[in-house]
Amino acid sequence: MNSSHKLLNQLTVGFDSKKIKVRVTRMWDAINTNTGDVFALEMVLLDENDNHMVAIVPKNLVQRFRPQLLEGDVYILEKFRVTPRKQSWNVVHNEHNIYFTYTTLVKKLDGRMSSIKFHKFEFIDFNDLSSRCQVFTFLSDVVGRLSKVGAIYEVSKSNGTVKKRDIAITNKSGESINVTLWGTTSNQFDDETILVSDQPLVLVISSMTVKQFRGSYYLSSTTATRVYMNLNISKVADYLNCIDSTACQTIEVLHPQKTQEAIQQLMFKNRKLLSEIYQIMAGVETEELVYTSKVTILKVDFNSQLYYKACPKCQRKVTLEGSNFVCNACNQNVEYPKLRYMLKVLANDATGSAWFVIFDQEAERIIEHKLSFVLEEFNKIGGTNNQYQPETFSSQIPISRLDDSNQQHFNTLHMNHSSEGSTKITEEGNSHKKICMRSDNEKSINVDLHGQIEENVQTEENSKQVPEE
Repeated sequence: MNSSHKLLNQLTVGFDSKKIKVRVTRMWDAINTNTGDVFALEMVLLDENDNHMVAIVPKNLVQRFRPQLLEGDVYILEKFRVTPRKQSWNVVHNEHNIYFTYTTLVKKLDGRMSSIKFHKFEFIDFNDLSSRCQVFTFLSDVVGRLSKVGAIYEVSKSNGTVKKRDIAITNKSGESINVTLWGTTSNQFDDETILVSDQPLVLVISSMTVKQFRGSYYLSSTTATRVYMNLNISKVADYLNCIDSTACQTIEVLHPQKTQEAIQQLMFKNRKLLSEIYQIMAGVETEELVYTSKVTILKVDFNSQLYYKACPKCQRKVTLEGSNFVCNACNQNVEYPKLRYMLKVLANDATGSAWFVIFDQEAERIIEHKLSFVLEEFNKIGGTNNQYQPETFSSQIPISRLDDSNQQHFNTLHMNHSSEGSTKITEEGNSHKKICMRSDNEKSINVDLHGQIEENVQTEENSKQVPEE
């Protein structure tokens, strides 16, 4: 260790001008659950001697320091203030916190060669959770095999609606505990991995409170909670080594059922013809508009890129900066980007044609295969540049074919005029509009290409920051 650098356990209360060398292992917005306002940017710092401590950027300095900090990176910090830890809601066991000030200096280092670990947790045994029930001095980290997972749904609270997801994890002894994930934490779950995984899924879930309902203990997420799946740490490796490989088949997946009446209502919600949509778009510059339309899918464009690399947390596209993938929306490094479908199809109705860009689950329903399977099959036939050649690909990967008598289906158009409304000239020389059709967790568009209207269309906008319990 450089003698000019202090270790975290050497810090004392007061203003410290000495430098520290640390990795940001976790970072989150501290949110007022009553108002939804961000009152601080908080993070866990880890040094070379495995000491960790929480650092806090106060609200008035968040915009100043947020662009300088990325989760997973290593930094030299100096000129900060050290204070006693908070009385409650502490993420790690340390008697002190670091507070950023106007004079704090941040210098990024190349973290790839650093000896500082990427993660450290304070796992609590399931049998000890009762000692922390309704005691909020320290939050709890747990590890266990995923044994049950529910769908995301919304619940009403005094300050509005909030997303919620219920799951269960099981320890090595076969004991299970329920976990409730609130708000943005519910989106940290990778549904596709759950469905296609051929091995047990071990979750690490950080910074939760312990509560009790009808005599049973359960865990509830906070704004500091992070969910990791099969994380590359020794504790997870121990779980994977002792779990029977057949255990991955015992995950119970729960999906909420929708009534046929609700489905029919959604099919006709804000229904428009394509010609009507074009007229509306002509007078709109930036507003994002959501419509339902009944169209015929004419063809799938296999010459276009079929996927993009996405942040598992927010589903936005990540960019490669040096050797790291970065999510600009979350302002953090992404160690393992998720591949998401981005399928381009040509569709029409009686009044016009449009290019649709269909994402993720809805694209999977059209192709009738997981993206992982499609990529594997394409590699077998020698594809290059991530481009799909229809003369080779479509002949080997079966997809649904259109029946001339059954070609009309319900879809939802989620349009952004400024980014996706540009005119495109097709090979046939016809002018079409390119319309972005998004399908995030809040929206499901199920299309049966053999001719039957299958399920629901839901058109809710993503909430940017939802208070969590």
